[in-house]
Amino acid sequence: MFKIDGKNVFICDESEFSGVKKIADKVCLDVERVTGKKPSLSVGEGDVYFATLGKSPLAEKIAEENGLSAELSKITGKRESYIFAVRSDRLIIIGSDKRGTIYGLFHLSELMGVSPLVDWAGVLPVHRDAVELEEGVTVSKEPSVKFRGFFINDEWPAYGNFTTHNFGGFNAKMYEHIFELLLRLKGNYLWPAMWSAQFSLDGPGLANAELADEMGVIMGASHHEPCCRNGEEYRYVRGPGSIYGDAWNFWKNREGITKFWEDGLKRNGKFENVITVGMRGEADTAIMQNATLADNINLLRDVIKTQNCLIRENVNEDVMKVPRMLALYKEVEPYFYGDKHTKGLMDDPELDGVTLMLCDDNHGNLRTVPTEHMRSHKGGYGMYYHFDYHGSPYSYEWFNTNYLPKVKEQMTAAYEFGIRELWIVNMGDVLTNEFPLSYFLNLAYDYETYSKPEFTTVEYTRQWVNAQFNYFNDEQKAEVADILINATKIANMRRTECIQPDTFAAENFSEGNRMLTAANNLISRTEALLKAVPAEQEAGFYSQVYLPVCGDLNVLRMQLYSGKNRFFAERNALVANNYADKMKECYAYDKAIVDACDKVGGGRFYGMGWSEHFGFRNWCEANNQYPVYMYVEPTRKKRAVVWVEGSSFYTTGQDWTIRDLQLTAFRNPDVNEACVKIACCNSEGVELNTSTECNWLSFTVEHDVEKLTADGKSGLNTIKIIIDREKLSASADKKAIVKIEGNDGHGARILVNIHVDASVPDCNFPAGTFVQTEDYISIEAPHFVRSADFDVLDGYGKTLGAVKAKAVTESFAPGSDAAPFVEYAFALDKDFAEKTGGLMAFDFYLNPTNPAYKDNKLQFVAEINGEKLLKDVVDSEKFAVGDNQEPWSTDVTNHIRIATVYADCHAGLNSLKVSPVTPNIVLEKIVIHEANQAMPKSYLGAPETFFVK
Repeated sequence: MFKIDGKNVFICDESEFSGVKKIADKVCLDVERVTGKKPSLSVGEGDVYFATLGKSPLAEKIAEENGLSAELSKITGKRESYIFAVRSDRLIIIGSDKRGTIYGLFHLSELMGVSPLVDWAGVLPVHRDAVELEEGVTVSKEPSVKFRGFFINDEWPAYGNFTTHNFGGFNAKMYEHIFELLLRLKGNYLWPAMWSAQFSLDGPGLANAELADEMGVIMGASHHEPCCRNGEEYRYVRGPGSIYGDAWNFWKNREGITKFWEDGLKRNGKFENVITVGMRGEADTAIMQNATLADNINLLRDVIKTQNCLIRENVNEDVMKVPRMLALYKEVEPYFYGDKHTKGLMDDPELDGVTLMLCDDNHGNLRTVPTEHMRSHKGGYGMYYHFDYHGSPYSYEWFNTNYLPKVKEQMTAAYEFGIRELWIVNMGDVLTNEFPLSYFLNLAYDYETYSKPEFTTVEYTRQWVNAQFNYFNDEQKAEVADILINATKIANMRRTECIQPDTFAAENFSEGNRMLTAANNLISRTEALLKAVPAEQEAGFYSQVYLPVCGDLNVLRMQLYSGKNRFFAERNALVANNYADKMKECYAYDKAIVDACDKVGGGRFYGMGWSEHFGFRNWCEANNQYPVYMYVEPTRKKRAVVWVEGSSFYTTGQDWTIRDLQLTAFRNPDVNEACVKIACCNSEGVELNTSTECNWLSFTVEHDVEKLTADGKSGLNTIKIIIDREKLSASADKKAIVKIEGNDGHGARILVNIHVDASVPDCNFPAGTFVQTEDYISIEAPHFVRSADFDVLDGYGKTLGAVKAKAVTESFAPGSDAAPFVEYAFALDKDFAEKTGGLMAFDFYLNPTNPAYKDNKLQFVAEINGEKLLKDVVDSEKFAVGDNQEPWSTDVTNHIRIATVYADCHAGLNSLKVSPVTPNIVLEKIVIHEANQAMPKSYLGAPETFFVK
């Protein structure tokens, strides 16, 4: 065993990289955080040795002295690799290069229980007098993806105010913390803040760039900032008399723009960069407005040719040795592909060695991926992914709304399609997105481990929680992990900013109630954990768990309360007023969270909660609307609103109204209780009697927690109807009526008839068969009866999970017997089949992924009782990704795409097989219903119905 106890001495050569020494000092600080004692850093004798091959003679010397020559050969010539050798009397860390040594040093921090978020988010380790390391040798792997990092973006009002308040601007004081976060997470590549910042001038001067280079951070720039110059820079140097001209236009101002790029390369080319090439118009617009596709392609080719010449002249004569990147983002993508009339830039010699950065659709779904032909491109491919976005159809910039199963499914697909050179993710303001960032960078660093189907994101979350919150006991850690898994799933169902009062159905399928229960439960559990957090650990737990969970879910419950408020107000039920009061409580809760964020940890997160996050009515916060309160006045007559829970159809039971309600829940043999709801419309309440002549039904009346009036009378009551299955089986009549009776106080009778149908259908079918008990059948995709070459994605999507073909990159001939498939079995009710003629609609709930290739095809085959139907998920002639393009715009907002197939079915057992034709088919749910009858409105789709166990 080797002991880390703070008395250690860290040893390196004088010649070692200064940035490596800087990181070693941070690791010594980590030792102090754990043990209370800080080791010294020396060039003499000690017991913790660190050295970099090719920079420090100590590397070969200590390797030879300690029998590590064989291990040394394994990292020689490798990128960012290290040896971590523990002896009884010493620790040896040798890096293949600067970052290899840095990662090796931070590996020691991790073994001591120090979180990568220790500096950035205040996630502190627990005290230990000493940490004992087992003897042995570890040789790290070469990272899976060459360039791995994140983008600080959309930084006002949150990040901008944060860094101005805490550091005085976007300067080196701030960036040292960002660089440390990146390196601790084994990233190596950064796009800096760019809305108002100038990375190479704000340091002050070049201090930011010099610090990045010293610490081993490779700098890049966003998709429209070529040749190491931020977009903001041109705004400050342009003008009628400027050497750079006064137009960001290569056609009109070629000499000035070329000079601008040349000076950027002269200034920053000496540092480690991935140089962005290409050009876009100002403020994310096309390079040349009102021009033909051919004109734009030719101009962009000329731009890249000019930039390559400048790079040869100012950075390296061998341009193939200079990492370069062209972002095929938004309007640039068509310039690369061209069309049937115009050849694009694909295979153009000017792009040799340039990494072609593809992107998602800004909402977590890959756009195009490389075809087999494209994968041979010299320079490889990159992916620009989003955890935050400022743009249409809705921005999402407040707290984390990203869900790991989706990240894993999409980014493993990217890797399998050959996107392995560069991964970068838009982090917005960074805070609260550290959890998905950790996964993103872990996957990029060690794809082989983190991509395994058996290494689920649930297991990853548990491991991540253990690493962050090791002051909790095992039960508390399991609680944190469960909260994060469920809260991020809910937050990802619909981004916080675009939830509206009517997003979730107030009553249909009890959707609103289910979501409210889940949100309130998660909030209360998180609040309970916060009380158990030691004072010195508050900043870490607050930023990583409390803020995103309670912040996002409080907005959700406020909108759900608003939906309930409207539902009851439209029926003049006085309980609407109670929900208005609950909305006000949510407003106050939101304000308290944002205000507390400015103070927690001594103000270390000041400003980070300032982004607007309520009720966006278009892509941004302009004209966003807080939900409107609706208050109602009591009716003069006694009146009650009555409905069966799960349905929005209601009656007041008056003589001139429909009095009948239908309750069919007991046709499902697994259901033994059902509820009827009664809401009062008058202050005094209504005296109602409930009765039935049926001996297999009983009921209880319960007062819900919502209080109607100041005198304490309940305004929302529940009649819980209970079935006795044993008595039912002995009864010849499987149908009954429950009567609810009273009067309005003015001589008129109130009568509601609840027609109860408890006739259980024939369930004598094979296990896994979905038997119709309602007017529809709802199937969660993982509940198939047979499959071939499909993976189950547990927890994926909006409900239970999803299924996806194992062969991620393959296409299949429509109807091919060799294609992967999942098969489902369902049985239609005989009377229903006769009444409807058996023509059924099959609604396939798919993740809103996009066509993989430029042929724009997204297809699968639905085989129903042997009839094979090819389904185009989108219209390949019209489908487009982008601002306000339908159906993409609606689908990414809803986080689902529904494709409907119609087919004839028969009474009794039917079969359904689903096979992909193109890549990117991810199936979450299937709802089968009468072809000419729309399903009740809901956001999540009908909950799963009965199937034979």
